[in-house]
Amino acid sequence: MQDFILTWSLRVADLTDACATFVILVATLEAAIRSAIAFAHFRQARQGVQLIRWRFGRWLALALDFLIAGDILRTGVAPSWVEIGQLAAIVAIRIVITISLTREERDIATDRVEAA
Repeated sequence: MQDFILTWSLRVADLTDACATFVILVATLEAAIRSAIAFAHFRQARQGVQLIRWRFGRWLALALDFLIAGDILRTGVAPSWVEIGQLAAIVAIRIVITISLTREERDIATDRVEAA
């Protein structure tokens, strides 16, 4: 039974990593397409770029949440102090990145409200 749980936990962790990869892929494609459209209409490029960055940041924050979930699952099935320390460092770095993205999103949203 323990091997079954270990195997499925690792599979779910791999699935969450795949979800994160898919989210990043979709976000990148969307940002690239929106960027091309925004720069084609140069007059609206400034506001368009801010919106693109805001949406892209939200997608990346979601992807980071998936990656953290996968790391937690992997550490949960085979915990050692080294792995727990590595997980803590990874989670801390990703949390800092998520906070930075959230602040940037807030700044962009504020700029959008002021521009309107």
